[in-house]
Amino acid sequence: KHNCNFGFATHLFGSELKALYSVENVPRGVSFRISPTSHTDLLNGDEPVSTLTQDFHTRLDNLLRTLVHARPHFVRCIRSNSQETPNRYDRGTVVRQIRSLQVLETVNLMAGGYPHRMRFKAFNARYRLLAPFARLHRTDEKVTDDCHLILQYVVDLISKQHNTLVSTSWALGKRHIFLSEGIRQHLEKLRTNTRQKAATLIQSTWRGWHCRYRWAALRREKEHKTNATSNTLTNRTPIGGAIARPRPQPIAGTPPPDPNEKCDAKIIQQTCNLFGLDLERPPPVPPSRSYTVSGNTKLGYPQTRVMKMSYPEDCNGDGQVLMKGETVLVVGASHRRGHLIVEHKHCTFHVPFQFLELKQSVNI
Repeated sequence: KHNCNFGFATHLFGSELKALYSVENVPRGVSFRISPTSHTDLLNGDEPVSTLTQDFHTRLDNLLRTLVHARPHFVRCIRSNSQETPNRYDRGTVVRQIRSLQVLETVNLMAGGYPHRMRFKAFNARYRLLAPFARLHRTDEKVTDDCHLILQYVVDLISKQHNTLVSTSWALGKRHIFLSEGIRQHLEKLRTNTRQKAATLIQSTWRGWHCRYRWAALRREKEHKTNATSNTLTNRTPIGGAIARPRPQPIAGTPPPDPNEKCDAKIIQQTCNLFGLDLERPPPVPPSRSYTVSGNTKLGYPQTRVMKMSYPEDCNGDGQVLMKGETVLVVGASHRRGHLIVEHKHCTFHVPFQFLELKQSVNI
């Protein structure tokens, strides 16, 4: 095995070589027949009695059967020169090899003959999308008619598009359809274009349906945002030229509560009894905060603020007026909603918070 480079002989004696190298230490005296043994066994289990010619014929038949199922292809190599010198091209050597291998004859046969063949069913399965669907029979009895229809349709389409010098001939046999290289290339090109157009149509149709399906939800969401914006602008009432804080609006697009998710009345009653709450009376309003928040800073009282505008505006001269730009002292939050308690010149005022602003230099 180590000295033989002939693959065919190695294949013929494959069983003996496997048996010989299946164990590490082969005992001396192991011998095999000079002729390869056959793989065929008798029904009674006895050793087959065969001659060298029969064994060789059996192995050769098995090899040919393997080659047929494997569909091998061969690559013809051409030497650039007879001296095996790299990067050297000898025109005479190359021409002689091309003539000996009959490369030009093979090319002419590929261009003008029928180098390709396919079974009728395989041809229909691959290229039936090129012909009109309604005109195809799609039955085993009419398989040749479908092949003829597909090819005739393709040939007519090629003749209308452009004139070509490549042969587009074909022929029908008993079991196969024979194609020239030109018609095969046109078939593959038309098949690729048809599949791409079909894929584009399917994707565009699905995307259009998906956008139309989502449009209803997008329109409802847009309407909710528009209504929320309009309600915010409506609820803003000017007080002394300032804009009051808008009431918080519900989140746009929030679905209504599910009635199945409501809690049981008994559970609610037990919870209220546990924390000392009464279902008939609302919980008390929490007291006002003893601080304010500016940005991310917590500010306690008292605070020094500046009047953004005069207060009160409708004063007729009776009483004191906090003029715009004056510095006042805020001592706490008022019991009135949205007001602060301001002391100025030994007087106390309940001023809306939008009339005041914090000074830039505040000592915390």
